[in-house]
Amino acid sequence: MCEYENVAKQTQGELLDPANYTAWVQIFQNRADGILKNLDKVKLNRSRLRMWKPLTFAINITNAQSNDDAIKLDVKYLGQNIALLSVKEDEVTITTNPHKGGKKDGVMEFNNKRDFDCEILLDNVPWTSQKARDFRKHFKDRQPAERNKTDDNRGFDEKRVETLLLSEFAKSTNKALLNIKPVMLEGIFFPMPTPISASKKGDARYVGNGGGIDILARTGTGGQYGTFLCVIEVKDENNRKEPPAIVIKQAIKYATFVRELLRSDARESWWRLFGFGGAIPKKLLIHAICAMPDDIIDMDFAGKIIEIEQDEIRLDYIYFKAQKEDKNIIESVITSLPYGRQSEA
Repeated sequence: MCEYENVAKQTQGELLDPANYTAWVQIFQNRADGILKNLDKVKLNRSRLRMWKPLTFAINITNAQSNDDAIKLDVKYLGQNIALLSVKEDEVTITTNPHKGGKKDGVMEFNNKRDFDCEILLDNVPWTSQKARDFRKHFKDRQPAERNKTDDNRGFDEKRVETLLLSEFAKSTNKALLNIKPVMLEGIFFPMPTPISASKKGDARYVGNGGGIDILARTGTGGQYGTFLCVIEVKDENNRKEPPAIVIKQAIKYATFVRELLRSDARESWWRLFGFGGAIPKKLLIHAICAMPDDIIDMDFAGKIIEIEQDEIRLDYIYFKAQKEDKNIIESVITSLPYGRQSEA
């Protein structure tokens, strides 16, 4: 247990270092202020959109706080950005080249062709146009539902697994895991940034613009004091090179950041953005979770508690059936979360 406590302690030290603390707290306060100012606009424009499976929408931190009249949403397939959607009142347009004229001009379109055999180019065309419908149909009909493997695009796709889990957690019924919901911004997936680098090995480092939390979720049986935040580190493989005992340390680093954020001067704004009302509890409980295929089921760390002053970080796992995940559906999981349900294999 000492090794896990040391991970949290070292991460906390980086965040509370006087050379770092004021800067990241101000950055996150400014981000929260910008996002909260836009909530009504995001909610109104999101209501105009219909989700087209297997595509999903996400809003990044920059677009969530933008002063533009339109909201801009990333359109994703298997976790990879394939287009950008712009929504302003009744005008909804889509482009596959959001960086036109810049350093990344044409990169998304190149990746769409390389990874998904999609040669349809969209230049801010209406979402309801025939060309946009053909684009959506290409991804809907595409088989198999995975990314092409090339010399420039090797290995498994963690973002694909992350998207499958997000979609599963967002369900209201027929869930493989009960009592868990992703933190979303007015019904849109919202990637949560951090100011730290939490690499697989080594200590956490303050870098200002650091790694993002794979999945930030809420779990529990409901109510202000019966619902808790989950920081989930997702992997698409589970082997001896990167076993659960290593992955859980990454989750601890990010969970420690969330704890410090909710004890900082920016706490009230982020508590609201995380989907809670009322005052922040005097004692916070945050779950640090590794989510991985079930090749190696390590339960040794499950339920262990790291104390940070009055608050607690609890270590947990979510293991899923890798062979069933290949169907592009998470059908079965086992978990140490006390509020979840281990679905039947």
